[in-house]
Amino acid sequence: MNAINWFEIPALDLERAFQFYSTVLHGNVRKGTFGNGELILFNVPFNTGEAVGGSIVVRPDLKPTTDGGVLYLNAFSKLGDAVGKVEAAGGKVLVPEINLGKFGFAAVILDSEGNKIGLLSHEQ
Repeated sequence: MNAINWFEIPALDLERAFQFYSTVLHGNVRKGTFGNGELILFNVPFNTGEAVGGSIVVRPDLKPTTDGGVLYLNAFSKLGDAVGKVEAAGGKVLVPEINLGKFGFAAVILDSEGNKIGLLSHEQ
């Protein structure tokens, strides 16, 4: 069991968010629909229960924020590779690298939508 079952990251511009996350996470996102709305999904096997799933959505009740907790996403590569693409993709690096010992490496960024997001990798 996972403590988290699903998450949603708010966006103001879904296409801009898709370009940002596709660049930073090495293409490990895809466009999708749910009900009448479009969203961005992470390429993980959430429907089989092997991974926690989540999406990036534009909804009137969700607004990007830098307040509150930090959600850490799999960098899908070496941390330095993902962090190196953040600014060119329209984001900002807030904390470039945190050594987590046996748990790997992390960084904290501001995404293209204004969310504070963490990136996590077992490779520096």
